[in-house]
Amino acid sequence: MNRSAPAVSAGGAPTWWAAQGGAEVTVVLPLVLAGLCTAGLAGNLLLLLLLAHQLRRGKSSPAHAWLLNLCAADLGLALYGVPARIAAYARRSWVLGRFVCKTSDWLLQGCLVAKSLSWAAVAHARYRSALSSASCKCPGWSWRRRAGLLGAAWLAALLLPLPQLLFAEVAPAARSGSLACLFQAPGHAATFMDIFSKVYPVVASLVPAGFTCSCYWRALRLRAARKKNRLARPGAGGGPPSQKATWALLCLSILFHAMWLPQWVLWLWERHRRPSGQSPAPPAALAVVAELLLFLNSALSPGVFMATSGEFREGLRSLWTALSCRKEAAAAAEEEGPPRAGPSRAAAGENPQPLRDLSPEVVAAAGAEKVLPDVEHFWKDRRNTTAGEESDPVPWEHQ
Repeated sequence: MNRSAPAVSAGGAPTWWAAQGGAEVTVVLPLVLAGLCTAGLAGNLLLLLLLAHQLRRGKSSPAHAWLLNLCAADLGLALYGVPARIAAYARRSWVLGRFVCKTSDWLLQGCLVAKSLSWAAVAHARYRSALSSASCKCPGWSWRRRAGLLGAAWLAALLLPLPQLLFAEVAPAARSGSLACLFQAPGHAATFMDIFSKVYPVVASLVPAGFTCSCYWRALRLRAARKKNRLARPGAGGGPPSQKATWALLCLSILFHAMWLPQWVLWLWERHRRPSGQSPAPPAALAVVAELLLFLNSALSPGVFMATSGEFREGLRSLWTALSCRKEAAAAAEEEGPPRAGPSRAAAGENPQPLRDLSPEVVAAAGAEKVLPDVEHFWKDRRNTTAGEESDPVPWEHQ
């Protein structure tokens, strides 16, 4: 017998907060989310500009391409996910319409899955870099292949949470009666959603997290082995990537999955409780903390990454120097003003005459004035002379 799945809030503003929320919901939470949105936009735009500057200088790698993908996912969260939640918490009702209701939570989950896959790809690129410098030379990837992998990652990230797009609707909330964005699968899809709600966290987070940790562990082992080889053979070649940068990337990956964990607890709790009301609903504080941690991670990750990576700190200084030099050059050009054009020859009373209109005498006089003093003695005895008879090419004509 088919049974309907329990209704779950989608797009922010849990339904129980619509009846219980006070000023801390309608004022404090929107302000906190707006601050996180602003910090996330500023940090990710700065990191995006820094990565573009690194690519312009010729410092490109697969890890840089996936870091660009992470910035794009964080910008998607800040531009589309956070504003919908700010409006829902401030109004304690859904006022953004059916399209935003269907797409807001779907794009939120898609960006999170894209970040999870991107962190796994960064770890794999780090392992390949360590492997190429420690044991063998792995062939590099062209930009066409990197673009294909980025497109495949986004396609998988948007297809995996597709039920969020299909089953989200605007409906009256059960307790307050105000409009809310709810996710509820129909009765004929209840079995599928029961399986999907268990498989989705494993595929979206658990498997990429395990793959990420295994890649970093192998990369660190290869670096330790390479370090021993350099101590044994001081003349060995260059080592693998910096251990500090590898540890920083590993910590950021673990931090992302740890901040995503409360959202998975809320996900499983809401979708596997009994709809009859026999099992308690998730605490409202858990829903708020889960969302705040997700957006806090998007706001903190760029700053933490730039603070712990020596390469990007150097790139940031280089970018600042380039921008400062450009501003100084523009200011100097403004102070000098436009170039002043001298008076034309026509304005000065001169009448330029084409060379073909000059007479031979004038041309000869001009050429005589321009004879160099070093060759003056060479031409002094040869001017205005006639050829002698001994130099006559046809002497028999004059006999």
